Amino acid sequence: MFKDLVEYISVIGKTFVKEIRLIFSDAAVKSSYLISPIIVGFLYSYIYSNEIVTKIPIAVVDQDQSQMTHTITRMVNSSQQVKIDHSATSLLEAENLFNLGKVKGIILLPKDFTRKLQRGEVPSISVYCDASYMLYYKQFLTSVTASIGTYSAQIEVNKLMAGGTPQKQAVASRRPIDTVSVPLFNIDSGYATFVMPVVFLIAIQTLQISAMGVLGGTQRERKSYTKLYPFIKKPLGTIPVLLGRSGAYLLISMILMVIQVGLVMGLFKFPQRGNPFEVFVFLIPFLFSVTFLGIFLMNFFKKREDAIMIVTIFSIPSLFLCGVSWPTLAFPEWIKVVSYVFPTTLAVKGFLEITQSGASLIEIKELWLQMWIMCLIYFVIAALTLKRLAYVNLSK
Repeated sequence: MFKDLVEYISVIGKTFVKEIRLIFSDAAVKSSYLISPIIVGFLYSYIYSNEIVTKIPIAVVDQDQSQMTHTITRMVNSSQQVKIDHSATSLLEAENLFNLGKVKGIILLPKDFTRKLQRGEVPSISVYCDASYMLYYKQFLTSVTASIGTYSAQIEVNKLMAGGTPQKQAVASRRPIDTVSVPLFNIDSGYATFVMPVVFLIAIQTLQISAMGVLGGTQRERKSYTKLYPFIKKPLGTIPVLLGRSGAYLLISMILMVIQVGLVMGLFKFPQRGNPFEVFVFLIPFLFSVTFLGIFLMNFFKKREDAIMIVTIFSIPSLFLCGVSWPTLAFPEWIKVVSYVFPTTLAVKGFLEITQSGASLIEIKELWLQMWIMCLIYFVIAALTLKRLAYVNLSK
């Protein structure tokens, strides 16, 4: 019994070393699994490092040409979000600029704007936003509504003061309830802070499975499976082989995540409020699940090239179902169930809770338990897959 136990532990270690050698001996695997995640982390973090879109080019059509419309134009132009690049003489000219892609929005100040305002009427300002790009739309509309809201408040306060109301009371009557907006966690409402932690996990999942698919496809092409893992033919032999292989991927992927969390997030000043040690402990079941899922997908990888096609199809749903592009609360119930097929679905939630919200591992223990349950399910499936692949290899 003790001899068998020692033998099983020895196989775990030998398989671990063998898997590391296989990974480092394949040029395609090295570039896709070891180098690409680091490039993705640094490159996309650099691209999004401005966090928010600023100085969006817009056009203004000022048909009134009054002091009031000039003031509004200056207020809009002084905002951080937009920059008035063109002053068009007509709406048609502004439309042409928009269609040519020179501006992303148009403000139309009508001819009778000042006259209506002086008569006590409510004039309208037309704002044409490029809603096909949500970031442009949000920034442009926020800038214009804030500027016009401030100007409207000034007019109302001036009217009250002209009627004899003290300035303090006039300001208070214009704004009887004060709203204090406090952004939580993502203080700057930055895009990079929102999306990059998710990108790190999806990149690791996708590129690791891709590398495993390339290696698995190669082994099936060369029919070298049982030669590489001869112990798998013994009773329960798949378990030490599976543990050894998964240990190799756990070590490499964890080092890559240390680089992402410790170096990339620090360099680009992404919030990291949780305990770093707990972040990496939290990721253990996720990385194991990715490995076991990758082994299961080897059922479909008969050639090296097969991995690229299947992983391409696999990565897009994992991105959309993790909740980054659309809140999971708005998902249909059956889609929520399907989303748990992907390890990133649970991992993204917990990773954001720890790194962005500063939660401890104890506070998200239920989520972590769910990840371990998923890991166990994938472990069983992966063990059956290894047994099947050995049988297929021997039968040929």
